[in-house]
Amino acid sequence: MDDATLSGTGRSELVAERQAPTFVSVGEPIGPDRALDNQSSGSGSAEASRRWRTVWRVHFYAGVLALPVLVLLSLTGLVILYTESIDNGFGGNLRRVVPAGELVNLDAQREAVETAFPDLRVTGVITPRGDGRATQFSMTSDDENFRDVFVNPYSGEVLGSVVQGSGIVGLANRLHGTLNNESITVPLPMPSAILGEGPAFASVPVGEIAIEIFSCWGLVLAITGIYLWWPRKAGTGKPLFVPRLARLRKGGRARWRDLHAVPGIAFAGILIFFVSTGLPWSAYWGDNWDTVSSEITPAPAFEEPASTLARTGDLDRFGNRIDWAVRDVPVPASNPVGGGLGHGGHSGGGPGASDSGAVSAGTGRPRTLSLQQVTEIARVEGMQRGYSVALPIDSTEDATSPLYGSFVLADPWPARLDQSAYVYVDQFSGRTLARKTPFDEGTLGLATSFGIQTHMGTQFGLVNRIAMTGGCLLLLWMAFTAVVMWWKRRPRGKVGLPRRPANVALPRALKVSAAAMGIVYPLWGASALAMVGIDRFVIRRMGRLRRAFGMR
Repeated sequence: MDDATLSGTGRSELVAERQAPTFVSVGEPIGPDRALDNQSSGSGSAEASRRWRTVWRVHFYAGVLALPVLVLLSLTGLVILYTESIDNGFGGNLRRVVPAGELVNLDAQREAVETAFPDLRVTGVITPRGDGRATQFSMTSDDENFRDVFVNPYSGEVLGSVVQGSGIVGLANRLHGTLNNESITVPLPMPSAILGEGPAFASVPVGEIAIEIFSCWGLVLAITGIYLWWPRKAGTGKPLFVPRLARLRKGGRARWRDLHAVPGIAFAGILIFFVSTGLPWSAYWGDNWDTVSSEITPAPAFEEPASTLARTGDLDRFGNRIDWAVRDVPVPASNPVGGGLGHGGHSGGGPGASDSGAVSAGTGRPRTLSLQQVTEIARVEGMQRGYSVALPIDSTEDATSPLYGSFVLADPWPARLDQSAYVYVDQFSGRTLARKTPFDEGTLGLATSFGIQTHMGTQFGLVNRIAMTGGCLLLLWMAFTAVVMWWKRRPRGKVGLPRRPANVALPRALKVSAAAMGIVYPLWGASALAMVGIDRFVIRRMGRLRRAFGMR
């Protein structure tokens, strides 16, 4: 970002413009002056001045729009990066146990949970991620009262429960994804419907719309910051990537300009990465991108018939355990009279398989696998420690044509791509109906998953987490220095908004970039057009607003 980033005018508008050469910490001093606006457009210096001041103004307002949301995303992102440590710190008595001998049968643990919470039913289980870790059962009621119940796997003792998604981590996830508001939705047209896939309209939470729009203004902040920082003239002798020592010793506004501009160029790249790898999770752009990427580079379809009852993403209520690549994958249906070989070569007589002819008492249907049998299948499939098991979702209301889902085994998420697998198991025979990994997706889907796992700080281990932590902290630093510069430059008693050039002149490269962004990110494009309309038909026609926004 440039040193003028997010700053207002100086002690007077005229002084502010004449000081503009000092704003550019690198490159050619432009020296915009009030008189330049009255010069002919053929003047190179006047044209350069108008371009620079126009970009600076766009950069300022992009920061006003984007930084509050980006700061929130940075703070909540730090919480999400260290979810395990925070959970252990605030709920260690539930999540940690003392290792003591052999593990209790998983079905016995389930019975203990159902006895302790008779009004709830088990919907899934997360197996211990390591020695000394508790088993975590997911439970719900008919009115969708979700709870996580923890069990000592060495004794079968129920340790306690928490409301699912409660606590600081749950709040951080909701703020990070929807601004903690999923109830208010707006129907929006889906551009991906042009491909003949998906609905023409979708109800999108207002919180997700806001995050998507303001995150895209963060891209504008980064792009215009790079433009303002970019050297205008070779051989100026000004360092590009380190603050100038003379300015640091001098103090005042000059010090803060360098402390903002120099880290800003690294921040711009990190911000572009954060936004581009985070938006695939959004309800609007992410769903459209999922459809488009699947059409361009499709993934192989299941050979087994799919259940119409659930997608894989439906098994996760809070977006922190299901990989993006499989969230729209339909859960395969189980066959109550099936047998034979499934994917991976596991037959009905393999580990954990049940006799498909055995009938559960009182139900008239084949007996479902026990959880302990499912764990045997997970061992054969090579699931990572801490894998989860989602119980089948069935529909037997139509006795003539019942629908049966399957067990879904999922490696812990987030994790490296090579440690992310989803295995779908027939609930009656124990056959492996399908196995999905990010590498089974199309090229664009795989690339998206790679970006997301890096965004989550897991793809490259500890180094990745440190880098993402540094990115979040750098974002907070940029916001802080921007506010300091604005405060120091604003005239006393005024807001200090930057003046608008008489003739706005955006560089052609930025015009092309804006047009491309409006196509790729339609919600941002609509917001940009709305701002242009407000500027043209509201602010310019009201004298008080014109003066407040630095217009003549």
